[in-house]
Amino acid sequence: MLSLSLSCALPGFTLAVEARCPYPVTAIFGPSGAGKTTLLNIVAGLRRPDLGEIHLGGEVLFSSVKKVDLPPEKRRIGYVFQDELLFPHLTAEDNLRYGYALLPPAQQRFAFERIAELLELGPLLARRPGQLSGGERQRVALGRALLASPRLLLMDEPLSSLDQGLKSRIIPYLRHIRSELGIPILYVSHSVAEILELTGQVVFLDRGEMVAQGDFFHLAHHPRVLPLVEEHGFENVLPVEVLGNEAERGFTLVRHGAHQFKVPLCDRPAGSRIFIGIRADDIILCRTRPEGLSVRNYIEGRVAEISRVGGKCLVYVEVGKRLAVKLTAEAIAELGLEVGQTVSCLIKTHSIRIGPEVE
Repeated sequence: MLSLSLSCALPGFTLAVEARCPYPVTAIFGPSGAGKTTLLNIVAGLRRPDLGEIHLGGEVLFSSVKKVDLPPEKRRIGYVFQDELLFPHLTAEDNLRYGYALLPPAQQRFAFERIAELLELGPLLARRPGQLSGGERQRVALGRALLASPRLLLMDEPLSSLDQGLKSRIIPYLRHIRSELGIPILYVSHSVAEILELTGQVVFLDRGEMVAQGDFFHLAHHPRVLPLVEEHGFENVLPVEVLGNEAERGFTLVRHGAHQFKVPLCDRPAGSRIFIGIRADDIILCRTRPEGLSVRNYIEGRVAEISRVGGKCLVYVEVGKRLAVKLTAEAIAELGLEVGQTVSCLIKTHSIRIGPEVE
């Protein structure tokens, strides 16, 4: 388990974090300039905090009181950056083996072949980085970090430069790392959807201050958290089962619990499980089911909570899992919405994002 208690003066503010990270993946979320990358650099040993302690698996990595400051190479922490930082003159295989060959055999936790198979790197091994796509380069960077046999993996917005299609293909590899290799991950991202497809456990930072830590949906309506989340778009993420594809009618039918959704036509076979994303702004609430609309999805649920932070309001509707719906205070008043009421969620088919497969 990673345990942090530290402070570090930065231009304009002080980074101060008190956190325990016992989960397979802990996400770090906050606006640009909040101190997220600095926090990763401190954990990696690339930057020294002013005060505090860092513990990993019972070992002290840093202590200002005990005068302990392990250098990066002795911390055994992997780091995957936003830019892959691969050696352009080396093949993918040589990049992967860089560092791996320097480890004593006793510290090589994973065989080269296992990591290459896990990340599906076999066809790429003879190519140089310039011959790889962005997603392929990121998988090579992941493999290189894993082959260093880290006790902890730090990931600093590793998917931010990829389009949505590539992100959806990379995230399942991250979940394999989480579940199959047993390496805890500290994951920085601006994307709520990206985080929720990996973990629900989040540390929220704002100008160096740790605003909150815990389950995303329990904290999303916190007065300090909601504005941070809204800045990057509040997206509900649901795991669903594909029931079938209606190619001629232009949609795929999926199911979440007792509810069925029509989503954009995709090539996933019936029985497969995928994530879908629905932005809080893209859901319309009504007290009675309307007629004569082009909206294809009418999902009935119960108002579980109404959160007001300044002029921003989120209504949480229980549909087997809570859906966050963004409304104005005027709309809530005119609809007479109250906790416990039954409402219908109206969602246009093509406003739903198709995400990666569920494990």
